[in-house]
Amino acid sequence: MATAEPCATVRETLRFEGVGLHTGELCRIAIHPVSEARTPCAITIRKGASVFPTRWDFVVDTTRATVLGDGATRIGTVEHLMAALWMTGITHCDIEVLRGDEIPILDGSALPFVQALQAVKCTVDALTPSPSPTVWARGDAPDMQQLLWSAEAQLQPPAEAALPHSMSGLFQARHADRYLGLAFGGGVLFGYIDFPAPLGVQAGAFPLAAAAEQIAPARTFGFLREVEALRQQGLAQGGALDNALVIDETGYHNPARFEDEPLRHKLLDVLGDLYLCGARLTGFTLVAIKPGHALNVQLARQVAQTIFAED
Repeated sequence: MATAEPCATVRETLRFEGVGLHTGELCRIAIHPVSEARTPCAITIRKGASVFPTRWDFVVDTTRATVLGDGATRIGTVEHLMAALWMTGITHCDIEVLRGDEIPILDGSALPFVQALQAVKCTVDALTPSPSPTVWARGDAPDMQQLLWSAEAQLQPPAEAALPHSMSGLFQARHADRYLGLAFGGGVLFGYIDFPAPLGVQAGAFPLAAAAEQIAPARTFGFLREVEALRQQGLAQGGALDNALVIDETGYHNPARFEDEPLRHKLLDVLGDLYLCGARLTGFTLVAIKPGHALNVQLARQVAQTIFAED
């Protein structure tokens, strides 16, 4: 079902900066409060004059990351931040991109975002703007800031697209041997991945309610043998041992946070991409077999087309 909880935002502006995973450039963002909830969920991205919602229909690329754009502007690697917003229950905020064309990768996981967002979450109704100083957040130990900024959500879903109180049925997305299935009830995340040795097969199930603890810390991962080829394609320019789990010919090249950290990170990506459906879903069971960004967005589209369908 779509969330029945009060609409939530941040009571203070949060600022993050760090390298972009794929561009390798310094990226800087600010997450601003939204003081009015006209719809159950409204998260926007802005850069300069461009403002667009974080929705599946604004996805412009899914190569190794999820990229949103409006034709004039493209912002990459949104999935970790979107997962953190979902995990912390933030339904309304304005993400301002101050520098670069990517969301900072920070430590490669959603944990820095989750920790910062948990500390400043509040209901939209409770938001009372008041000015205070700014502190920058970096890396895996983000500091909170206190520059308050009120704004209306931009390009929100139309008013007639009210969310139903519940949905039934099964949502599915398939491509070759990849599969995603979502049904309401149960509250479990099940994942399965299969990569060439030494990573091999990883499978597991996790409580949906424990995603912030069991899924958020899992970092993006990559294979040492692929690094040069990716960089020749203009990807992974900012990847490093302090923001990714690297896999070499013998196994994990740097210490893993979990034995099945790649599996957990794949589920993190699914949760972030799924939030692009335009609603904060809760109480669902998800089956993810060899998921990827393109398939994740396909599932988000299916869900969105159901919950925003006109009567």
